[in-house]
Amino acid sequence: MDAFSMPEHLAPLELSTLSRRVFISDNELELTGLEYNLLQLLVTQSPELVSREHIAQHIFNKPLVVCNLSINCHISNLRVKLGVHTQQIKIKSVRGRGYALVAA
Repeated sequence: MDAFSMPEHLAPLELSTLSRRVFISDNELELTGLEYNLLQLLVTQSPELVSREHIAQHIFNKPLVVCNLSINCHISNLRVKLGVHTQQIKIKSVRGRGYALVAA
């Protein structure tokens, strides 16, 4: 598999960069393109905080003011999809600042 080089603390998560598919313990997550991009950004920065401004610019290509609620919605969707397959990986919120993908 063309798996993205994952930080060890994020096992059992696997990102396939060529096919843009995500697996948790051999179970494929059904993600939208935007959800995939958001998860990949969180993975590459993990366990560091990714600011809401950075997400707005790099995922939505818009200023934060325009996509503020959209970010909340996509993070919520990712949390649900991750939670179906694992409790080992969480998206942590830092109120007013951003998000981090961390081991639970």
